[in-house]
Amino acid sequence: MGKLNTFWNIFRRHKYGFVMVAFALLLGVLDENSLWSRYRHKVELAELRSEIRKFTEMYEHDTRYLEEMNTDTEVLTEIARERYYMKTDDEDVFVIKSSEKDEKAQ
Repeated sequence: MGKLNTFWNIFRRHKYGFVMVAFALLLGVLDENSLWSRYRHKVELAELRSEIRKFTEMYEHDTRYLEEMNTDTEVLTEIARERYYMKTDDEDVFVIKSSEKDEKAQ
């Protein structure tokens, strides 16, 4: 009974301190809306916003490129030659690929 009695005396003397520590612990770490979870959500939101910005820029670039392909036949010809190795009747196409060893050496 002696230990319980001394704990009770300490608690009665510092009850406001114990309540404030419990409240700070509840707000800081344990609650669903704690400061820690708010910080994590804020970081995640910043990452998602940067991802949205990146995809928006990619979308705008691809939209401009698609519009350019629809209006300019030279761009369409360039794409057909570079990506799909298409050629006209009077020319030959040579594809030169460098090996991985050469790229690593440089």
